Amino acid sequence: MKGAFTYERKKLRKSARFISILLSIGCIIFGIMSVLLFAGIMVFVCAKLFFSDIFLEAWETAIKAGQTLSFGQCIFFFICVLGEFICIFLALYNAKRIFGCISKGHSPFTNTTAIQIRKIALYVLLFAVFSVLSVFKMVFSSFFMCTLFALILYCISLIFDYGCELQQEIDETL
Repeated sequence: MKGAFTYERKKLRKSARFISILLSIGCIIFGIMSVLLFAGIMVFVCAKLFFSDIFLEAWETAIKAGQTLSFGQCIFFFICVLGEFICIFLALYNAKRIFGCISKGHSPFTNTTAIQIRKIALYVLLFAVFSVLSVFKMVFSSFFMCTLFALILYCISLIFDYGCELQQEIDETL
């Protein structure tokens, strides 16, 4: 019985390590995308401020080609997308921390894990808000699914709080 438990624990550690690596790659990708998008927004704003004649001429050409978004709408859209990227980055980062601890052999039933799961739930909810705002229309089904997923994650964090309490009771009795 003990051998099977050790085998399962090793398998969990290996799986958690693999997932942690994938999440690290995701963090790097979304971190780079966030920085590049922020730089793009800054270039876009500075182009209008410092090169207004050239910018207005290019903008008028775009409007004549059938693109009708105003400068403010474009900036708002890009900021919403930046918010989405940052939410994804932060959710991946917190998930990476959870799986990183598990891969080192630590118990997943800690207060830190529960807090990180609640943070992920918050980032999923914020992502939903940014997503709805970025398309300039209400996409109820997507917003509903993200909100439901955030609620499920929050409930899972409460389960981890309970697991943490049980873990502490077991550790105290031994």
